[in-house]
Amino acid sequence: MSRIDLALIEAFVLVVQSGSLTKAESLSGVSKATLSRQLTRLEELLGAQLLMRSSRSVAPTEAGRAFFARCEGLLDEVTGRLETACTEIQEITAGVSGSLSLLSDTQFSTSFVCHVVKLFLESHPNVRCHLDVASRLNAPQIGEVDCYVCSEPPDVPNLVAKLLGRLNYGLYASPQYLEWQGMPQAPDELLRHRSIVMKEGSGPSQVLVSGASGSYAFRPEPAFETNDHWVMKTFCIDGFGIALLPVFFARPEVAQGVLVPVLPQWQPEPRRIYCAFQRQRYMGQKLRAFVDLMARCVVDIDSYNYYVGSSAARPPRVVARP
Repeated sequence: MSRIDLALIEAFVLVVQSGSLTKAESLSGVSKATLSRQLTRLEELLGAQLLMRSSRSVAPTEAGRAFFARCEGLLDEVTGRLETACTEIQEITAGVSGSLSLLSDTQFSTSFVCHVVKLFLESHPNVRCHLDVASRLNAPQIGEVDCYVCSEPPDVPNLVAKLLGRLNYGLYASPQYLEWQGMPQAPDELLRHRSIVMKEGSGPSQVLVSGASGSYAFRPEPAFETNDHWVMKTFCIDGFGIALLPVFFARPEVAQGVLVPVLPQWQPEPRRIYCAFQRQRYMGQKLRAFVDLMARCVVDIDSYNYYVGSSAARPPRVVARP
């Protein structure tokens, strides 16, 4: 068999996707006559009829459908490899620059990713960064961004999920809240306390804490819900209840005395944190540098979170739930 020109395959895929030569001509700017000659040449090289043609439309034959299934993925791979090659050449000649698009689960956005982005931009001032939160209606799709920071990587073709590490969590409350409501002495006492909860799609998630005497699982009844860790921490500082927060994220307030660990001998489960990206995108120096920095920051995370929330001048009155 003679070698098949990639242009013939591009013409075939375009016509099948468009459904007619007229639409394919409109999309590509290539005349119908040229497209028709390319299709005929491809069929001659393959020795098979790929399309049923009529005056208004074209439809793939059984052989055409099988060939299309292979060719569509082939063109995507070729396009991805070409993009990677172009990115590598640009970065070799200009260094780490351009734009970096990130998508993050809500639980990691302000509590982790923002800190990593700050450090990255300090080291790479020629990079422009775009960070979107995955739960928002206008959030981009995974295939539209360079990487996705998440706790559960989606099942998407060609997506690589790199386990960065695990974030330790703890339960926290303000001294004012604990003065009014008392410090819980055992996990089962948490159910009578007010909880500040991270909003989940299916409702409050179950919390598992483990100690020397075993494990205890409970589902907190939220007195206040939000989808942002900074909002959680602010309401926790202001005395609205007990919050489950990343340990590193609450550490500055604990050091300042505006937050107090609750049941520190009972540890919540660490949460995995992944960076997921399309395989071909990882070839770029820019994304590799960012992912490597994220992996280092998970280990050294306590050393760079220094934003401290302050307590309100007059804490609100909190009424215990019966």
